[in-house]
Amino acid sequence: MADNGSDESIEAVATRWLSAERLAEERGNAGGSEGAARSASADYDAAVAAAAPEDLLIAWHAAQKLQAGTEMGSKEWAEARAVSELLRVEYLAAAEA
Repeated sequence: MADNGSDESIEAVATRWLSAERLAEERGNAGGSEGAARSASADYDAAVAAAAPEDLLIAWHAAQKLQAGTEMGSKEWAEARAVSELLRVEYLAAAEA
């Protein structure tokens, strides 16, 4: 679980962060979207910093499973793939440290 005061999983925090970033970009950072993206980014950073390599591996595999459940080539698939690839890189970096 992420270390953000909730039971939110690392892959859920990553999804929330990337979604907030996309929304902020679409809105030109209007309507508080930049603040929400920054907050989600901080939550993601804290979750990854607190995670053991095994936690990141589990999160990566969970993200891959979510991706596999979407239609390949769809917007949802691309968004799920972004989360999966982000967590893959985080896991590999943590495993090498």
